[in-house]
Amino acid sequence: MRWFDAQGGHFEDEGIFPDAEQVVQKVPEHRHRVNLNIYRTDIGIKYYFTPRWILDVNLPYETKIQEASVEKIAPVTEEQWQAIKLNGYIHHRNETYTGLADADVFVGHYMQGIFEENDFLMWRIGSTIPFGRTEENPWPLGDQGLEHQHIQFGTGTFNPVGDLYYSFPLYKGLATYTSLRVKFPFYENDKTYRGSRELTYTVGLNYRLNEWLAFQAGYLGFYQTYAYWEGEIDKNTGLTFGMASLSSTISTPLNIPLSITLMLPLHQKTLYDDEAALTGTNYEESDAFRFGPLLSLTAMYFF
Repeated sequence: MRWFDAQGGHFEDEGIFPDAEQVVQKVPEHRHRVNLNIYRTDIGIKYYFTPRWILDVNLPYETKIQEASVEKIAPVTEEQWQAIKLNGYIHHRNETYTGLADADVFVGHYMQGIFEENDFLMWRIGSTIPFGRTEENPWPLGDQGLEHQHIQFGTGTFNPVGDLYYSFPLYKGLATYTSLRVKFPFYENDKTYRGSRELTYTVGLNYRLNEWLAFQAGYLGFYQTYAYWEGEIDKNTGLTFGMASLSSTISTPLNIPLSITLMLPLHQKTLYDDEAALTGTNYEESDAFRFGPLLSLTAMYFF
């Protein structure tokens, strides 16, 4: 999977003067800009206890490529510009981060013929497993002029997860589907971070042209609450977005079905009200990323 060109950034009015008694000081208004590209590889294993009961395990590995810069808005002296660039570096850097993300473990059950002979329902319950790297609270580190990191690979906690998937046949090879997934972090990790509650839902159509080729089109919606550091809101979290989804599945002769999916962003909104930040008088702006297109390739092997 690749997520293209997520855009982030915020207004800033502080710089770091290494030789000053007070390292972090006010400077003219400027802006931090951040671009993030994400590559993700998921290795999943499904084991059927019976034809209707399944154990489902997913282990992701991610690469996050961050590009960061600072942009002048008001005139600055050379000393102020150096302080601005140094303050920008402690927040965001041109770096590549790699590592395991939190895994998922589910027990699921399949049901058929709920409302119609060929409809299909699957439910799964489970938990995330905290394999992903976490960070120290970045907010006090930034206030002290110390290097820190906002990007994490996990939550550091076990989080209950549940999902439902339902498909209903409409006409010949055409069917409609819907799904719902919820995640409920409910406690802090040992670095005082508690992750966001999340709701993901989809609705769409699936058309099977023949035994080896199918097409899907749908909508994906996502809602995320705030995360917290030491009980305080992390304003870089909390958002809603929607994406259009187009995909195709091909059954190959090697018993390895291949699926390719393109997702295009339609809308996104942060929960944090940062409209005042745009006036230049308030710098409490959300740094949540605005996501770009997503492209994924899935291969499955049955044995």
